Amino acid sequence: MANIEKRHIIDSQNLSREFYFNSILQEAYNCELLDDYDIEKIQMECMRLLSCKSKRYNFGQSSSIRVETAKSIMKSNLYTIGLYLKSLQDADYAVKELKNIGIFELYERGRKLVSTKLHTAKHIYKLVQKNRIATMNYTYNATLGENGIEIFFKSYDPDYEAHEFPASIDYQLCNPVTDLVGVEFIQKYLENLYLENKFCKNFAAEDIHHLLYGYNKGYKDLLINIFEHVLLGALGCSLVNCNIIKLNITEKDIRYLSDKLLKYDDNEIALKVYKAIKRILKELNIINPSLRDYIKKSLPKIISNIINGVRTDNLGKVFARSINQELKPKIYFLSDIKMDDKDYRKLIDELLVCRYSSDKLALIKEKVKSFGDLEDVLFDAQLTTEEIISVFKNLEDIEMAAMIERHPFNSDGQAVDLSETEELLQFCLKRYVDQLPKDKQEEIFEKVDHLMDD
Repeated sequence: MANIEKRHIIDSQNLSREFYFNSILQEAYNCELLDDYDIEKIQMECMRLLSCKSKRYNFGQSSSIRVETAKSIMKSNLYTIGLYLKSLQDADYAVKELKNIGIFELYERGRKLVSTKLHTAKHIYKLVQKNRIATMNYTYNATLGENGIEIFFKSYDPDYEAHEFPASIDYQLCNPVTDLVGVEFIQKYLENLYLENKFCKNFAAEDIHHLLYGYNKGYKDLLINIFEHVLLGALGCSLVNCNIIKLNITEKDIRYLSDKLLKYDDNEIALKVYKAIKRILKELNIINPSLRDYIKKSLPKIISNIINGVRTDNLGKVFARSINQELKPKIYFLSDIKMDDKDYRKLIDELLVCRYSSDKLALIKEKVKSFGDLEDVLFDAQLTTEEIISVFKNLEDIEMAAMIERHPFNSDGQAVDLSETEELLQFCLKRYVDQLPKDKQEEIFEKVDHLMDD
């Protein structure tokens, strides 16, 4: 006879993992598993528990405390009880426990679970420290430093602030922990970070550095997830059938891959990605079920980005080229001496009163002899978009490379506040470069990679 799955009255999908106690009370009441009398009885017991904990908080002298403190202790109590209820076989059984066992006892059981999870989290933290990545990325190192996660274990108060997280975590995971708080959050965060590190440890630290440098020269100051970039690097190599372990995908590979994937619909692209992931798992001998599941969980966002990159002809923004800045040939770009302030001011005044674009362009071509002066003119002369683009048309490739290197328009990872003139310059740069033939774009960006701006 076939097994018949037990039907649950409470749908667990309706329960909050963060505010489990409150949500299960609400759902149990809606499903008529708890009535008004049950709710009132539970609320009264919670108030008595709060009074007892408040008195203990005041070292037995009084149960009178500040309203803010009382609210925090109540949240801590409910979080702790909810942690125990969440650990039970299902929500219906948890409601039976609520009806048959007193709040004080439920709290004590939850408190033991908090201690167990805290001990587990400390153990995982030690494992993460052992398998951490050697990287220059600031947020990664700060999060794993003594002023990051380590503060949690020094400051966490399981008795009165079990729901809080007294630590600074800036490093973002590929699969963020969004629905947990307190010790549950830190445990899950560390578990995910351990898995991300475990995957990245299959690759040499210098190869990861070259990959991230290819993504953005200033990656050490960016809020990026290293695992996601490494997984993308390995995936790109797998899709073009090159050495996965080196994470070295070239501009030519990306162009080939873009042309290849453009022939497929979205589902076919997804199948290509899953097939490439299977090759990675096999080649790296990844058999750990948790790591395999974590990689699988990371794929929907990655596949979506790849499909969008293919459809918008921007796959180069999805897959970063590996760049070894020590080995690449260097092009030195030297600007001529800038004109003195008096002559420059006179030039700007003339440009501002010019009526015709052709006169402005002729004046710039005649008077501006240094790259530094040209930059200043583009900011100060109040040129239109079309006028700025016309200036670009008169520049040599190396000058365009220098302009792009100083004013990058494709650095999505950089979070900086730009002035209106800088935004306009970057917009014009992108518009001009986008209209160039693909081979000319590649030539200019190759010079950008090799440029040593002095």
